Amino acid sequence: MNNDQPSGTRQWLFVLARVYLGVSFFFSDHGNRDPGELAGFLKYAGMHGYSWYQHFLNAVVVPHAATFGTLIVIAEIYIAIGLVLGVTTRLAACVAIFLLFNYLCAKGAVSWGPGIDQSDIVIAVIILLSDAGRIFGIDRVLHKRFPKIPIW
Repeated sequence: MNNDQPSGTRQWLFVLARVYLGVSFFFSDHGNRDPGELAGFLKYAGMHGYSWYQHFLNAVVVPHAATFGTLIVIAEIYIAIGLVLGVTTRLAACVAIFLLFNYLCAKGAVSWGPGIDQSDIVIAVIILLSDAGRIFGIDRVLHKRFPKIPIW
């Protein structure tokens, strides 16, 4: 590739990252297919997650597992729609980072090691720090109409 090209010619890469992450959230299933699946994931997290996170899970999440399961489904659907359509992209990226960080802590994964959650966090940070929603997305129209609102 010619490095003398303007940066605008490579902006489609941000769209590709945005749509990829959105589609992956659309098809993700973090223990929400049936109630027993979430309970199984929470049991796994209670044994393998970071110790400080295990305390949070046992004190807050487990007693309200059904509510948290519903919130996770709503958040994942919002992230999927927001990123695929490019609407409130930065807010959707923030919610994605929050969820992915929680998944990482629940699994007890090494933060700097290879893994899907770690890779998706990097992609979400890139989306957050770029204008990915304004490139072939609804955020382009919203930004022109409401330029001072930072979520697009």
